[in-house]
This record gives sequence, structure tokens and C-alpha cells, in this order.
Amino acid sequence: MDWKPEISRPQNSLPTQPYDRWVSPDGYCQAEFHKHDLGFLIRFPNQADFLIEKPRESKRFGITGWPAPECDEKTVINLFHNAIQPILGNYNGGLFLHGSAVMIEGEGTADEAGAIAFLGLSRDGKTTLAGSFARAGQPFLTEDVIDLRLSEGQYWLQPKRSKLRLFADSARYLFGEETPIKDADLKQDVEAGGALPFASHAVPLRQIFVLGTDHRASLSIRQYSMQEALSALMPHSFILDVEDKPRLQAHFARLADLSQDIACYVLDFTRDYAELPGVRGAILDNCRGA
Repeated sequence: MDWKPEISRPQNSLPTQPYDRWVSPDGYCQAEFHKHDLGFLIRFPNQADFLIEKPRESKRFGITGWPAPECDEKTVINLFHNAIQPILGNYNGGLFLHGSAVMIEGEGTADEAGAIAFLGLSRDGKTTLAGSFARAGQPFLTEDVIDLRLSEGQYWLQPKRSKLRLFADSARYLFGEETPIKDADLKQDVEAGGALPFASHAVPLRQIFVLGTDHRASLSIRQYSMQEALSALMPHSFILDVEDKPRLQAHFARLADLSQDIACYVLDFTRDYAELPGVRGAILDNCRGA
């Protein structure tokens, strides 16, 4: 979907109180959700405001986005693809989660390729992990949004944009110390190519790994019970209206089905680049064992 932001405007005080917030583990407000006469207004502080107009005659939402003066157009477009679209996808009955994913080949000629997904909070390392797999020959499918389509008993993971967004240290680890960095404080867009393979077709989801939040933990993989899996998946959903109980219940029902149908694991490991080859090996062994 092609989309362009409006001209930048200041983020003046809003007349309403937010009914929901996304807050990072360190307490930073990443997004505020406000009710609006036309639908919803989502504010990403110091980045952009998005007005989501509810459908009237057509079935499509109207989306208008204004960058904050200090925010560039690329960041706003990333917000549109990585937040607004999955938020509306879940609102309309889809199944979107916050995570990255890679494709792994089947073990034999009769085994088809499958996808493994990594869910995690911001800066937990899910994009770096996906990039590490891609550099080792397993193409990545997405770096921030898991889009699942259920068909004939299988969850098909859809490919998204063919790029990874990496902080400077991760980009240099994956592609070398000479990697050009425009701004060391911002994520770098790294396009897919020969050194970074991308899977451009949907593949069935095989396993989900939820990254543990202890960045000093030893490497371990433990399968969740179905009840644990549902609780672990919920924080990684994209929810537009937490006050819309029927839609919330329908979304949680879809998550419950997913947690029953797909094996979910908690993945702990020390966040050290030197550990990544061992982490990849443990994940692949787990997939083969399953």
C-alpha cells in the first residue's frame, strides 16, 4: 500500500486524555491512543500523529499522518508500515504480532520450508537475531511485523518489506566495521541482497520463540504450556481500542487458537554477539527435534 505523510506540524497538547499507552520497559511512552470525533488519533511522541478515520461509505479507514518537525519522512513511513497497518489489521479481524521471522528449509525432499518467528519487546534483539540467521543462509521474512493468514489448517507467515532496521552496533556486527552509518543513534535501513537473503513468498509457521527479558541469562529454550503461551503472546499484539470488548475477545480467541496450534517457546540467551552462532544452532536443533 502506497502512503505518504502530510507536511510536518508541531505536536500541540491534545484536548483528550489517552485511553491507552504503549510504554517501553524503561518507562518511555512510545505511543498514546486518543478518541477523536472521526475515529482515533494515535500520537507517537516526537515522531508523528496519525488520525484514523472510521469507515463510513467505504470499508477502508482513512489514514492521515503528520510528522513532528524533528522527525524525518522515512521514520513516519516506517511507523505506518510497522504500527498503523498491523493495528488496523488486528482491528479488522487479522492476526498480527510484533516480531521478526526467518525461513528454514525442510530436512528432506518431502519436507517443505517453514518459518520461525521471534517475538520480543523493543531492543530485545529480535531483528539482530533475524539478521544473524539471514547472514548464515536462512532468509528473513520480516523484521518487525508478523502477519499470519490461516488457510487449510496452516498459519502462513507473509513476507513484508525486504529490509532490516538495525542499530549501528548490530549493523556493524552483521556487515563489518566498515559499514557506513548515517546516524549512530538511529536505526539503519539495510536492504536485502546477496549478503542478506530475503524470502519473498509466504511459508507456513512452524514455531514461535518469545525472547526473554533477562539479557544476561544463559542460553535455554523451554516450551510454554498452552495457557502460558497465550499469556506470552498477548503483550506482542497490536490493539487499537482496548475498550472495544467484542473485538478484544475475538482477537484473544484468535491468539488462543494460535497458541494451541503452534508450539511456543521462551528463548533466553545472553545478549552478546559472540553468542549468536550458538543461539542459532540451539533454535535449529529445537526445530529438528520437534
